Amino acid sequence: MSTQGSTLSKLAKSASIVMLAMIFGNSIGLLAEVVIARSLPPSLYGELTLAYTIVFSLGTIALLGIHQGMTRQFSAAETERRQTQILYAGFSMILFSALATVGGLYFFRGWFADFMSADHLYEHLLLLSPFLLFYPLSRAALATLRAEKRTLPAVIAQHLGGRGMAFLFLVIFVLADAQFVGAVVYWVTTPLFISLIALYYLFESGLLRNPFDTSPDKKTVRKLWDFSWPLAIGSGIFLLLNRVDILMIGYFLPSNQVGYYRAVQPLKKIATFALGSFTFLFLPVATEYYTEGDTDGLDQIFTITTKWILLITLPPVLLFALFSPDVIKILFGDNYLPAAPVLTILSAGLLFRAVSGLDGDMVKAIDRPRIELFSGALGLLSNIILNFLLIPTFEISGAAIATVSGYIIYNGVELIWIYHLTGGSPFSVNIAKHIGVMSVLAILVSGILPSPVGLVGLIAVGISLTLLQPVVLILTSSVDEADLDLVRQIESKTGKNLEIVKKIVKKGV
Repeated sequence: MSTQGSTLSKLAKSASIVMLAMIFGNSIGLLAEVVIARSLPPSLYGELTLAYTIVFSLGTIALLGIHQGMTRQFSAAETERRQTQILYAGFSMILFSALATVGGLYFFRGWFADFMSADHLYEHLLLLSPFLLFYPLSRAALATLRAEKRTLPAVIAQHLGGRGMAFLFLVIFVLADAQFVGAVVYWVTTPLFISLIALYYLFESGLLRNPFDTSPDKKTVRKLWDFSWPLAIGSGIFLLLNRVDILMIGYFLPSNQVGYYRAVQPLKKIATFALGSFTFLFLPVATEYYTEGDTDGLDQIFTITTKWILLITLPPVLLFALFSPDVIKILFGDNYLPAAPVLTILSAGLLFRAVSGLDGDMVKAIDRPRIELFSGALGLLSNIILNFLLIPTFEISGAAIATVSGYIIYNGVELIWIYHLTGGSPFSVNIAKHIGVMSVLAILVSGILPSPVGLVGLIAVGISLTLLQPVVLILTSSVDEADLDLVRQIESKTGKNLEIVKKIVKKGV
């Protein structure tokens, strides 16, 4: 096992690669959503995205949590033969489940249309049904690359090549004045291209060659399923936590309200995109720490990665929460301004997702996947109840409040269990000081600036908040030794003399 400093350096390097790719991929995804939303009426956009939400939900359920089980079991396997058995068992189970889900959607698509009272949902579901095959396959392939700690191939497949190629198809159809077809093609081909690129890298490494030489035995399938089924239910619960708001808005409100709410969904990812950057490598690394019994080291990397996630996440979250009308108007136009309060609530509320750190990966690393099932069930139950109570009165803002509340309960319960089992926690006094001071400064800035601030003003505020962070860290003495160690690692690997930087950073320790 490498030293803690080396491990944190690897996590930071992996996260940097993933983050850069995610910035590109999410920017492409946001641009695609903006193009689709602007080119379609809110009612049609709402009905089409409602169909996509249903298909995406079914595709996630079809995974049965097996892709997460593949990563965990593959990382813990001691021989290459054992890894190959796990790989083929996972792909076989996911393929079977995906085919069954496609059949289920075909027979029940009429019921979905009647339940949501959406006239064209029947046809939209049929057009999007190939997604149910491509998406589970793409997640399984990415899970394997993750288990191998192959960060660069994974981000090329998921964020660069896959989404980039799908966006190219969208642009072609939009230029041909076929915006509706372009939207369908974009959503369907994104996981298709991800699958093809990821599978290419797996074939190249030799993992998927000679499939008949190594086949999974019953013991492998059973062990993978025993680990995965709680994650399957947990994934379904997490999915509903993330999507039940759109489904219930579709049930209670007109389709244009679905369109307003769905338009801000890519923007709320800003609260968790840094989380996704670190999670790629965190699970296999944390699994190694736990397997070797180093709970102190596990706790330390849990806390410090949470802090780094927060530092990346906080400026854009504050920007979106405090200047939501300007953000909505610039991206989607005046027609979507009713979604501004939703963006404020989701951005501010989902900051807890970043502050709670990598709790989901922690429960997998310590081999307690049922914790996620239990905590997710509580979060989902509260989410559904609050949606029923709040949507009829507060409409889409009520759905946003219900979603945030569900996440707080879900993550809070997980963190309590993690602390009980390992003594680990993502929170620290330094994190609390930094959030408090940065939030006060951002609120003061929003109160001083005239409205609207415009695109140039938003960019200036975002840059200012980002540049303020190291100043606030040092002035509030919120720097940790691990932060200083990361500077030393950078100095060592780049060969640059960073003595001045180290002296400044030390003042904040």
